[in-house]
Amino acid sequence: MTSPETTETSLRATKKEQRRARILKNAIALFRRQGIRATRSASIATASRVSPATLFNYFPTKNDLAESWVRGELRAALEELAQGVGDRGLRSAMRAACRGLAEAACAERTLRLEAWRIAGRAAATDRGPGDAFVRVLTREQERARLRGDLPARVLAEMLCDALEAGLIAGLRESGEAVAVAAELRARVDLVLDGARKRNERVAPPDTAH
Repeated sequence: MTSPETTETSLRATKKEQRRARILKNAIALFRRQGIRATRSASIATASRVSPATLFNYFPTKNDLAESWVRGELRAALEELAQGVGDRGLRSAMRAACRGLAEAACAERTLRLEAWRIAGRAAATDRGPGDAFVRVLTREQERARLRGDLPARVLAEMLCDALEAGLIAGLRESGEAVAVAAELRARVDLVLDGARKRNERVAPPDTAH
């Protein structure tokens, strides 16, 4: 039986997550209307019906909001992929994700590129065994479809990095969804080719020399 304290803690966590999502949603709407640089943090707080101090507790800077937007979108795409891999195959599912990400990004190229420039390429990751995408890669390893000498978490980070790099490069060089999707696919395929089971090392590489 769930204790009242546990229920209350769960409700608080849910309320906190809902508030965070509301703030981010309102920030994105303002970014789209005014641009990231022109949007004031005070305006985001007002639109979200929270105090500036509360906004700061969730997102210390406006840059954190921009980063949460684009990286959150990528994470959501991978979580959706994880739900639909099945017998479709990882590579096919990854290519579908590439198309979706490219189409969304190119629909507002200038704004997304600005957000990615703000986000940068040094994101802290918290992908553990419970991460949906890590679980998918772990299953692929268990089925001998991916090499098992690298942790699934590392493979997940490599694929995420390939997607981020591909989005930034693709948006910088082209505003066409087809071209950006091709940029993403090329990088993802390179990682997946290296992650094939046949490339697995029998023993860890000697890094002493």
